[in-house]
Amino acid sequence: MTGRYNVPGVEVRALMAFFTISLLALPAARAEAAAPPPSVAHVGGTIRGSEARVRFRLENAFSPEMVEALKSGIEISFRIRVEVQRVHSNWFDVTIGEVKDTHSIRYDVLSRVYNLRHGAGVEVIPDIREALQRMSRFEVTVPVTGEAARGKAYRAGVRVRLDRAGLSDPLRSIVFFSSVWDVETEWAYGPLQAP
Repeated sequence: MTGRYNVPGVEVRALMAFFTISLLALPAARAEAAAPPPSVAHVGGTIRGSEARVRFRLENAFSPEMVEALKSGIEISFRIRVEVQRVHSNWFDVTIGEVKDTHSIRYDVLSRVYNLRHGAGVEVIPDIREALQRMSRFEVTVPVTGEAARGKAYRAGVRVRLDRAGLSDPLRSIVFFSSVWDVETEWAYGPLQAP
């Protein structure tokens, strides 16, 4: 019985087509794998009285897919955790203040502006580059217990992750299986200048 699929060489052609497609997809997979992971950088600030002001930057947080989703009107939120610690030599560091905050960005399709929400404030920004840059730079005020002591060492620790709870149900299921949306940084530390 000879059918059209029993012709010699059909399997070889099918395998060659699969192999060719696989080779074409390989550079894209390598480019995605080569993208640097998101990270927190340039942590620093000051501590005076009973509050610390911590500044830091979020790097490599927005993949091209996230930028396209943002342009489509999908809100992207980051949960930020900042800890202020009193540094002790030869002993454990003590956390003296902690803040958890959410920063979000959303494109308003009708007015064609980006709304940045952080704390109680909202910024309206017309340009996507500026909006992404503002979404990547942070200054957070952390209340601390006690007064900052002169000559003592303090540091701030920062960790950021994508807030998936604010995403729509269909997008949340896609995000679950996609590493492109896997934004979570390691802890990053930096010194705080005391009075």
